[in-house]
Amino acid sequence: MSTKASTVKSKRDELIEVASGLFYKQGYNCTGVQQIISEAGIAKGTFYSHFKSKEELGVAWLKNRHQYWLQRLFNYLADKKTPKSKIIGAFDWVESWMSECDMRGCAFINTLCETPDTANPLRQEIISHKNELRAFFQSLVDEHFSDRSKKARTQIATTLYILLEGTILETQLYRDSSIVEAARSQVKSILQN
Repeated sequence: MSTKASTVKSKRDELIEVASGLFYKQGYNCTGVQQIISEAGIAKGTFYSHFKSKEELGVAWLKNRHQYWLQRLFNYLADKKTPKSKIIGAFDWVESWMSECDMRGCAFINTLCETPDTANPLRQEIISHKNELRAFFQSLVDEHFSDRSKKARTQIATTLYILLEGTILETQLYRDSSIVEAARSQVKSILQN
């Protein structure tokens, strides 16, 4: 049985949703708390009852973005049956996603570029997201190349991860989806060996 309360977003969730759109579109540093408050249509006190700072909101946004991004990727790959098809499918998904987001690119990479302080909690969320993506590739490579040494599998997984990250970045920079095709071709070659 569904209740009205379960379908209504909390003010905290609304703030994260508004901030998410602004941070992704404008950038983290170009988005101020006052703009978030105004766009959310809430009082300043409401904001600070949920988040002590913009940075705390930024961390919540990246945590949500992490779940959202990976869920979309995993949903796209759900019908792929083999590790090889999932790895290639990840590049197919990047092509689709980059077109959908008008080549805006990775929220984590974009935020990293705005966060030079290595101790900043936002960077820890970025590292966490990227570590999970690396682990995703590692698990698929371990399965696909089960006869290879651990060192060889780690090298291949790292290469695939770097190819994906570079593909996202270069597609964003040049606004050219043919970069995905070049990367996908290289991935297929790697997986044949």
